[in-house]
Amino acid sequence: MGESLVEQRQADDKASWDAYWKVRDLDSRGSIYPRFRYYAHKAFDAPATWLREKIVEPLNNKNRLPYYHRQLTRVPEIDECGVNDKACFYEANEQYRLDKMVDGFILQTLRQRVDRCMLYNNPDHSPCAKVIEDMEENELNFFIKYGELGGESDVRDAYMKQKHRMIWERRHPEIMEERSSKLADHKEKLANGEFDYSFWKKGMFYQDKKNYEPPYEFYMSKSPLEGDKPLSKDWQYYKKVSQDPEFDKEQGKKSDFRLF
Repeated sequence: MGESLVEQRQADDKASWDAYWKVRDLDSRGSIYPRFRYYAHKAFDAPATWLREKIVEPLNNKNRLPYYHRQLTRVPEIDECGVNDKACFYEANEQYRLDKMVDGFILQTLRQRVDRCMLYNNPDHSPCAKVIEDMEENELNFFIKYGELGGESDVRDAYMKQKHRMIWERRHPEIMEERSSKLADHKEKLANGEFDYSFWKKGMFYQDKKNYEPPYEFYMSKSPLEGDKPLSKDWQYYKKVSQDPEFDKEQGKKSDFRLF
């Protein structure tokens, strides 16, 4: 088995320092003060270098774990906490905040991949279908878990939102079946090289309802000062839809915008 990347870096680092001290040795020959300074510096450097190369680095290489395999110890979730267990609630809430931060950074990374891909392949964005699909799917999942909860929300709010969503899905199985069917058709088209961006976005970004209100960022929740306002500019939109079957009948069913 060859050297690992860490061992290669350590070998390159050692070679660089050996070359540095060789140059210092050659430059200091034939003069008193530079030669004295060379030996003084070497006297301080030699023990530290020996300790690092003979003890520290071998121990680190022997016990090193890949950073991407690191797993933080999970604490009990909020649904496992007792009603009056304040310590359990605090730990679950801190874990929720950490998960939200990590999910937000994941979304930022996916968005950056889309930006780089579209910039590199401009004006033909068809090679970016996979990264766009990943970003949109993760954005939806992020919004399902954290969206519309506000900046002051905690793990209990997210838990209640998840509970209400599961109840709603159980009460509307026909909608969930239709959604699963549409998603399966979309995935099949994507596998065949046909990507319909209107499956995720029904228009340009400024036509997306969740972008009608601040902070206008896909990975952030709404401002806590906004309360529970609807995601439409028209605050009576959902009331009009429920009262008038003909109102905005085609909303969400068609799109004249194509990404490519």
